Amino acid sequence: MSTAYNLTLENNSAMPWTFYVYQQAPNQASSNVFSLAWFASPFTMAPGTQITFDWTVDYGFVWGACGSVRPGVTFNASDCVPADLTSNNTICFANSNNTPSFINQITGNPSGSLVISDASNVPNNVFTVGVSMSGTGTFVTPAGPNLTHTFTPTPTYWIAAGTNVQVGTILDITTVNQNAEIVFPVNTYALTYSLGQDNVWNKV
Repeated sequence: MSTAYNLTLENNSAMPWTFYVYQQAPNQASSNVFSLAWFASPFTMAPGTQITFDWTVDYGFVWGACGSVRPGVTFNASDCVPADLTSNNTICFANSNNTPSFINQITGNPSGSLVISDASNVPNNVFTVGVSMSGTGTFVTPAGPNLTHTFTPTPTYWIAAGTNVQVGTILDITTVNQNAEIVFPVNTYALTYSLGQDNVWNKV
């Protein structure tokens, strides 16, 4: 079984916030890959409250029909297919007879990456494809005819406090405020962070 992680976020600031978690990939700013709000509190966190997010490091492929991929748009996965970095790591996204779906999942190269190949019948600016962790989308990119998307998961975890954010919100990671990177030390699987009166995150 995959290792389970949990992260507790406490609001010890003076303001209510939506707490959320996202992932960031190396060299992401120079690519056409967008981070999603991976987890988000389903309500605004009042001062003095806390929330815990749990996950396992299990990968998958996702696609959705959110049209234009830009920050602020919400991605809703229409399908999530389990994947592994060394087996079943390559899949095709097709739109045969106006029926979008993942097909032909295989073990391919390079090992250690997740690869999505868009078929020639995939239109531009209609569908979005990406990868997930623990059943929820983490990164997405626009789909289009004959495109190949390679994701090499070496993610970093980030937490943030904001407004108007929900699970699946497409983020501009260069403009996220009240954020901090979360690092799990070796053999540590549970962490707690607190947002203080200065609106800075600190490990508890």
